[in-house]
Amino acid sequence: MKRLIQEYLLENWSLKLTAILLSLVLWLFVRGEPGPERVVAVPLEVQVPRHMEIINERPTSVEVTMRGAAFSNMWFSQPLPTCIIDLQGSQEGEHAINLTPENVRVPKGSGIEVLQVNPARVTLVLEKTISKEVPISVPVRGEPAHGFEIYGRLSRPASTIVTGPRSHIDPLREVSTESVSINGLKQSIRFYVSLNIRDNAVRTSSANPVLVDIQIGPRRKLLTVGQVPVATDDPTYAASPRHIAVQVIGPADSVENLTPLDFSAVVPTKSLDVSKFPVKAKPQVRIVNNPAGTIAVKDVTPAEVTVRKKR
Repeated sequence: MKRLIQEYLLENWSLKLTAILLSLVLWLFVRGEPGPERVVAVPLEVQVPRHMEIINERPTSVEVTMRGAAFSNMWFSQPLPTCIIDLQGSQEGEHAINLTPENVRVPKGSGIEVLQVNPARVTLVLEKTISKEVPISVPVRGEPAHGFEIYGRLSRPASTIVTGPRSHIDPLREVSTESVSINGLKQSIRFYVSLNIRDNAVRTSSANPVLVDIQIGPRRKLLTVGQVPVATDDPTYAASPRHIAVQVIGPADSVENLTPLDFSAVVPTKSLDVSKFPVKAKPQVRIVNNPAGTIAVKDVTPAEVTVRKKR
C-alpha cells in the first residue's frame, strides 16, 4: 500500500509541482485584488452634549463609497459600518461638519477601505434643552343650547411640564387639549381628552388623558345691588362708608329680585392693628340665601372701607 502511494506521488511529479506553483501564484493574485467599489447607505450617528439637541433637519444616513476584497461577505458576518459625528464638546449654535472617511467606523479586520462620503458636509444646529410648567387650556366647539352659557372650564391636571429646545419652549404660554363639543348642551359635562401639542419638538410629562369639566348652566345676568349695609364683627368699631355696592352674576330669574337685605357685609377686626387706627379693611361679602350656589359676587365698590373705634 505504501509503495502504491509513493508511486502515485512521484508519477509526473514535475507536472504536479508546476500545478501547485501556478495555484499559489493565482491565489496570491486574487488575494491582492482591491475588489470592486460600491456605494452603500450607512446610518448617520450624531453624538451631542448632554441637555442639548439638534433643532434643524438632518440626514439619518449618508452614502459611503467602499472598496475591499471581503466586501461581498461583510454584511452576513460583521456589523454594519456607521458614520459618526462627535459634537459632545460643542456649544449652542450652528456647526458645519466636513464628512471624511475618518468619520466612518468599519468592522475591524474586514479589509474594507472607505474612499468617500456623500454629502461631503452637513450643518447641524445645537440648542439647549429646557423645561417649564405651563397651564392646560380646553378649546370647545359649538355653543350651548339657547338660554345657556359656559360657567367655566376645568382640567385636571391644570398644568403640565413641557420639555424641548429653548426656541420652542420659551414662547410657549399654554398647551391645549383636543377640542370638546358643547353644541346644544344644557348641563355640565365631563370628558377625558388627550393633549394636542402640534410641535413635534415639544415633549410633555402628561402621559395620561386629561380630565376636563365643562360647567354649563342657564344664561346669567350681571347686576349691581346698591346700599348694602356694612357692619363690623366688633360693635366697638365702625366702618365708613356704611353702605357699599355689590356686583353679582347669576341666572336672570335669581338675581333680578335681590335686595340689599339679601347680602351680609362684615369687616373682621381681630387681625387689624389697633395702634394704626383708622385703618383700611376689606368687607367680607356673601349672599345670605344662595343654596344652589348659582349666584356669585363679582365686585365690591368700594373695595375697602375705613375702620375706626367708636367714641
